Amino acid sequence: KQQIEDTFKSYDQNGDGKLSWDEVKAAFTTLGAFSPYFRAWRGKSRADANDDGFICLQTELDELVNYTLELQYKP
Repeated sequence: KQQIEDTFKSYDQNGDGKLSWDEVKAAFTTLGAFSPYFRAWRGKSRADANDDGFICLQTELDELVNYTLELQYKP
């Protein structure tokens, strides 16, 4: 789980503590997703609890990681 978290955190390119659509998509590409665009959309829909268009690393990352683990992606 920690490795998946670290993978997503490493894509916070601007250091704002949030993951944008492009950052989530890039992380899924690194994780080997067949369709990173779709996985990013699904992951964001599941994890973006406040619907602001970003995944907050402090409050919403766990849900994105859980979704990723359900799909059995590995770093």
